[in-house]
Amino acid sequence: MANTIKTMLESNFQESANNTITFQEISTPILEKTIQYCHYKVRYENSSAKIPEFVIEPEIALELLMCSNYLDL
Repeated sequence: MANTIKTMLESNFQESANNTITFQEISTPILEKTIQYCHYKVRYENSSAKIPEFVIEPEIALELLMCSNYLDL
């Protein structure tokens, strides 16, 4: 889903050679919550059932927005 990660792994970046990506500017909890949202989005994308709310704590909302923008989600 993340175009930034896809580009890094499919091009001549060092990350593609190592199959490892490190995001020094994104904290682990923020990256984890972003990945949880990606999973949530894929899981309920075509669901006809009632979709549960994806809870985002207000204090991390801005960081999540910046992370998703950086990852080009």
